[in-house]
Amino acid sequence: MARALIVSALMAGICLLGGVEAAPIKVAAPAASAPASKPAARWAQLTQQQQQVLAPLAAEWDGFPDVQRHKLLGVAARYPKLTPQEQQRVQSRLQDWARLTPEQRRLARRNFKQLHELPQAERQALKDKIRQDADKKPLSVAPPVMVTSPAPVRPAEVDVLVPALPQGGK
Repeated sequence: MARALIVSALMAGICLLGGVEAAPIKVAAPAASAPASKPAARWAQLTQQQQQVLAPLAAEWDGFPDVQRHKLLGVAARYPKLTPQEQQRVQSRLQDWARLTPEQRRLARRNFKQLHELPQAERQALKDKIRQDADKKPLSVAPPVMVTSPAPVRPAEVDVLVPALPQGGK
């Protein structure tokens, strides 16, 4: 559980900041990424290239805060300069992020923040341990389980009547 949360924190950081494994994560000052007064573009206003890169987030894009949209637009701007392997990694991370529930995203952001408050040596040791553990046993992401109620049983379909239990329990 703890390992999954740390991995989700790392994923959140990469998704939100646009970093890739081959490059160190650089946290830009908010003023450098976008002016605070300028609202980020709505989905319909994005270029075709931006929409293609950010497609996994299309359904939720207009609901994201401006700060997050500006960061993701930075990811889309850097995307063409990435190697094919890095591009595939960004796409995978965006898809993973899109599958998270709002609570999982909140937790991932919190874990990411806590991770980056650690001293650099501790943070690197933790990342190395996570990578080693991942090499031994890959994380399995279970698909969402769709819960459905059973079809109602009509009285004519019931073959056996079950006697009621006595009031005392057994």
